[in-house]
Amino acid sequence: MPKQVEISEDGFINLLRAQNGGALIDELDRELINANNAVLDNGGKATITLKISVSRIKNLEAAMDIGHDVIVSLPKEERAHSAMFLTKGNGLSDQHQKQEALPLGDAIAPAKPKLEAIPNIKQATSKE
Repeated sequence: MPKQVEISEDGFINLLRAQNGGALIDELDRELINANNAVLDNGGKATITLKISVSRIKNLEAAMDIGHDVIVSLPKEERAHSAMFLTKGNGLSDQHQKQEALPLGDAIAPAKPKLEAIPNIKQATSKE
């Protein structure tokens, strides 16, 4: 039987619920769904990182400034590559700049197949 986890009323889960009026939990939920979809579509893996910053508010004895940042890394879909050729001005073109004619000669008409008649074949008859 798994060990029951005790959650304090004023601990980390409370911080998540309270941060920006619950907007942080909504953002994390959306990003988890986006991560799942990206992994299903593109393979690979996704990461969601939550950063919580805690600092003391000056001149207030028991007040803390809490900030957060959500960083998401999703797998990207593969994109096709293409061959490109350098131009005279060192630009790129999808057409080779020095295309030369090949000495192929004149076009030749394809030879027509000779058709021969099939000799008469006696058809077998079946007697019923």
